[in-house]
Amino acid sequence: MALDALAEVAGAALRLFGRIVFEVVVEWLIYGTGRLVLWPFYRRKPPGDSACLLAGVGFWLLVLFLVALSKTGLSA
Repeated sequence: MALDALAEVAGAALRLFGRIVFEVVVEWLIYGTGRLVLWPFYRRKPPGDSACLLAGVGFWLLVLFLVALSKTGLSA
């Protein structure tokens, strides 16, 4: 009985932690970056969620590519 309650508390804590990580990574880093990238092009109306997601993912992939490229260029 006590072990079941402990398992439920641990499960709830893991769900809360997962939700916080999802909010930080997806909402702030990806959607937020996408909104910033697309802001000059959509001044009158906000861009859609799909456009923000694609722009944010594209931006972070470009950053990762440039970091990897700079690491290989510096070691040569």
